Amino acid sequence: MTTDLQERLDASFDEGPPHRPVEERLAAGRRAVRRRRGTATIGAAVALAVLAVGPVLLRPAAGGGGGIELPLPLPTPTTTAAPTPVHLLTAPARFVHADTPPVLYLYGRMFRRDRDVTVLATYGEIDVARHPQGGAIVRIGSQTRWVLVVGNEPERLDEQREAPYDYQAFMGWARAEFAVMSGRLALAATAPGPYSPPLSDNESPAGYDGDLLVAKPGGSVVQRIRHPVVDELAVLSCHDQAVRVRTPGGDWFVLGYDCPEQGALYSERVGVRADTLSSWLVQVKRVQDEFELMT
Repeated sequence: MTTDLQERLDASFDEGPPHRPVEERLAAGRRAVRRRRGTATIGAAVALAVLAVGPVLLRPAAGGGGGIELPLPLPTPTTTAAPTPVHLLTAPARFVHADTPPVLYLYGRMFRRDRDVTVLATYGEIDVARHPQGGAIVRIGSQTRWVLVVGNEPERLDEQREAPYDYQAFMGWARAEFAVMSGRLALAATAPGPYSPPLSDNESPAGYDGDLLVAKPGGSVVQRIRHPVVDELAVLSCHDQAVRVRTPGGDWFVLGYDCPEQGALYSERVGVRADTLSSWLVQVKRVQDEFELMT
């Protein structure tokens, strides 16, 4: 290549556009960093918002599926507008009897009694324990009822009342009743021999007269223990007492409490699990404490 040609080629490749000042390049770099940080911040905020909203979006509405799949189904509380019905399977006919409540537990899962029962809301969960507990607000015809059930069929207790649809009020009632129902079923389910439903307050040989637990007509109290050591969920500390009652048909142990708006009696024949009142109370506390852990 000649010197003249080399000079002409070199001249064809000039230096190009001048470089931007260093200050401009630094400012542009800072703007790019701020843009990237802003994008990352927005992305993080969106992610946090999704996480915050996620549990709400995943929570079923009043009738969103089985209801019993979650520990606390939360339908919108209202006394005016009925929610979308909750889907529960209908119990097989062989498990349904004249005294079967509108909802019942079979092998730890809640069922509705028959197709005439419309379930508006449920409280409970899948529970493989021997004695699950749960409840529902149901509609049968034009009547709305609150129903609580403790225990699998046929070893179960239930409480029902006619009341309007009000989920929060229903839950308040359920929490108080479950402790009493569980305490009673604990005695019945752990007693030797075939299962026999526990006595109700009306059937008990004792009852409260003012702040004193006394024998009903035909019986007499032969021993009393005030403020016994008991299961604190099943027996509240309101005039709590235990007595041994002598009746023409035999002796009974009765443990009870009487608060202004609630109370309960736990009754069992002497000799079923203990022969003295003090030893019976030890056994009752043990079975009720264990029952609370099982449900």
